[in-house]
Amino acid sequence: MFIVTLVFTSLVTAVKMANEDRIEINREIKLQQTVLKVLGIIEADSYTPPEKISMIFSNRIEEVKSKNKTLYICRDESGEDITGYAFPLEGPGFWGSVYAMAAVNKEATRLLGVSFYRHSETPGLGGRISENWFSDQFKNLSLETSEKNKRYFSLTPEGDDKGKNDLDTITGASRTSEAVELFLNRELRIVVNEIKEMTNSE
Repeated sequence: MFIVTLVFTSLVTAVKMANEDRIEINREIKLQQTVLKVLGIIEADSYTPPEKISMIFSNRIEEVKSKNKTLYICRDESGEDITGYAFPLEGPGFWGSVYAMAAVNKEATRLLGVSFYRHSETPGLGGRISENWFSDQFKNLSLETSEKNKRYFSLTPEGDDKGKNDLDTITGASRTSEAVELFLNRELRIVVNEIKEMTNSE
């Protein structure tokens, strides 16, 4: 009985270790894909082989630690000029934490893209923050604060008279929309100011 138990325990342990390695590789590829997507290097809806994702990432992205975040510095295909910065963001949603990846241009004056890649919001309601139509609204968003509320953007009901930085809220998910608007504006301001300080000191 002892031998049988030992054999099966060893097999289970071996399978677990093998799967952990694979899971870690897949997690790394997913992270690289998300970074490249928000920077606009690869298309969100098209399939890119994992090998190509890793190759592009290693050729064009440099990972550095800033004061508060990990920054992914993007360079052009020659590897010389910086074209933008990507960075992770986190904040409270309605049901739990929302994890996002965002990217700005070299001057940190324009948002290149945002991807909400992990959350626990209600499917079909707040969970729609993961849908492309929602994240596509942030592409090329000016990072100039609004005079009315000092935010980069506001989420307002569809059909309202909108300003240039007013985006569509998620119908039926006002609490999630309010939470995303609040934490994303706050966290973006912190990182954007860091990037501007870093680039001005170079």
